[in-house]
Amino acid sequence: MQEIMEDLLISEIPWKVFKENYYTVQDMRLICFDNNSNNLGLDFRKKDIDKYVVQSFSDMENTLIIDKYNFESNLRKVEVYRCFDLDSNIVSYIREFLILKKASVPFKKFLSYIKKTIVQISCAPYILEVSANKHDIDGKFVYESLCSFFAFDEAKTLEEFEKLDMEDISGNSYIENRVNATLVEINKKIPDRNLNQYYLIYCILLKMYEINFKSNKGSKNKMLELLQCVNKELYAYAENELFLAYLLFSKDKRVNSFFGAIQTNSKDVILKIRGMAWDLFHLRNLETQVAHRNSNTKHMYMHYFCSRDEGINEILELNPIRRMIIKDERCYPLHEHNIFQTEFGDTVLGSLREYERYRKDNIGKVKLFKVASRYEKSLINLLKK
Repeated sequence: MQEIMEDLLISEIPWKVFKENYYTVQDMRLICFDNNSNNLGLDFRKKDIDKYVVQSFSDMENTLIIDKYNFESNLRKVEVYRCFDLDSNIVSYIREFLILKKASVPFKKFLSYIKKTIVQISCAPYILEVSANKHDIDGKFVYESLCSFFAFDEAKTLEEFEKLDMEDISGNSYIENRVNATLVEINKKIPDRNLNQYYLIYCILLKMYEINFKSNKGSKNKMLELLQCVNKELYAYAENELFLAYLLFSKDKRVNSFFGAIQTNSKDVILKIRGMAWDLFHLRNLETQVAHRNSNTKHMYMHYFCSRDEGINEILELNPIRRMIIKDERCYPLHEHNIFQTEFGDTVLGSLREYERYRKDNIGKVKLFKVASRYEKSLINLLKK
């Protein structure tokens, strides 16, 4: 099975591999972004509305979807539903628009684009961050933000939303019910396993900055030091985040706008790294949501991340997915670049393989949020010197 999946991800003729192994792969969905065919039927590429960027994990200029539903019909046009995941800043801007009647012209253009486009919108990134940090957030602000978001979602036009205020919302049972249901979800305790991916990314970023600040070693030695933490303390790794660490260690200018905001003399370093970890987690969550919603269905659901943050938008565009397989609500992506393609990729691969069994034996024992706390203290102590 693994060999067939690898062939689907790299073959120049993926539909042929699918055909030859049909009965084995019929419950998979293969999405190819690296071909000259397109069976989506519409333009699903990145949109930039005065620096408010709407994009997914690939450009989607040419997207071919291969699955059992369309394979026998000559790769028919696929019915696609889009969902725009708004980042937390955009949700806050919508609140300002409703409560304070403050909104820039570019932001109004962005909201108008959403209303004129047939899409679902989601504030899932905001809800997740609030749920994980509810003890540090103003409850009234959260309530107003959710009311504003659901009011905007409910409004048929931007002009209709502009006329609303909080008094209108308090009399709208549909919006009130959605807000109350969301608040119930926010107040539930999030299981640790649901945040493990976030804490893994956060730990990698904390250690990455510590290594970069304290060491004058070359990029290869810095990466090997980071791998020691991956193999012996985290017992897991995130491939794309390791590639980003490589770019930072190599002083690649393409990550300056994202990582460059933190220097040894910066204020609120821990808070900023937490924000970065959430950003990267939300990008990964695009894949998770697509995998969950595209299992056992004829329809195609694509998620997009919406943000005005130049750094995170550049990170998302930096390493697009070339192909992905969806199977049993899991996503298996092949990115354009990875750590194993670098000049010391063989060394990295060797290190990960050497400790593969050790990581598997220990992954169930580690509490990543505790490791994160230890890494925070270590970085803070370094910055005090």
